[in-house]
Amino acid sequence: MNRMARLIDITRCTACRGCQVSCKRWNELPGEIGPFTGSPQSHTDLSPNRWTMIKFFEEKKDSGFEWHFRKTTCMHCGDPGCVKACPNGALVKAENGAVRRIEEKCIGCGYCVKGCPFGIPKVDQVAKKMRKCTFCYDRISNGLTPACAKTCVPRAIVFGTWNDMAKLADERLLQAQKKYPNAQIYGKDELGGLGVIYVLPDNPANYDLPVHPKLPFSLGLWKDVVHPAGKVLLGAGLAGTALAFIVSRRNAFGQKESAKMEEGGHDNE
Repeated sequence: MNRMARLIDITRCTACRGCQVSCKRWNELPGEIGPFTGSPQSHTDLSPNRWTMIKFFEEKKDSGFEWHFRKTTCMHCGDPGCVKACPNGALVKAENGAVRRIEEKCIGCGYCVKGCPFGIPKVDQVAKKMRKCTFCYDRISNGLTPACAKTCVPRAIVFGTWNDMAKLADERLLQAQKKYPNAQIYGKDELGGLGVIYVLPDNPANYDLPVHPKLPFSLGLWKDVVHPAGKVLLGAGLAGTALAFIVSRRNAFGQKESAKMEEGGHDNE
């Protein structure tokens, strides 16, 4: 099965927010009305019930100010830190590239939040569950386009195989550089290749993206040393408890039998 990806061309985004609406509708997520902050950006960040949103970035130029917009969503990384961080196996990477959450295994511990360099996973503290973009796994597994890409009129969001989207990004970059000399691609090389490949007008830092995203060193330590050792210790603890129980039962039985024998001896006297 081919790995899939979304190309998100920032130079074409008009901030219509159709992707936000379509994501809410398809996934049947409740609406959220926040306080007005003075910004045209609808919300400050993602939430357990908001899996994608358009962030606004204002750039000062000699000719005045210019707005840029970035669709923020799960990157579905080639090397996903959230999957490595999850202690319960509640996050898995599918063959088509989607990083999926298994509802019944998620306990809302939040380790995935710490393992993601993009700050994507959000934990519902009431339900004790983490929720995020599913890459429309139900749609793409049945040959359909993700809801956000389906609704994007200027084709700022395009869906296809990872290789095709990487190639299209190169073509879009050449077009973008005619207007934005510093335009660049983000997502082809980062963390094993991201499931979102951006065409950016300028440096990633200008769009709230880490320039060189890296997974915390502690993730490898957690997955390869601490977590397995914890299981061993837990098993040893359980075994020790069971052994102590058996020994105590045997001792109690032995004491009971000794008492019976002593009583029998007194009766014979």
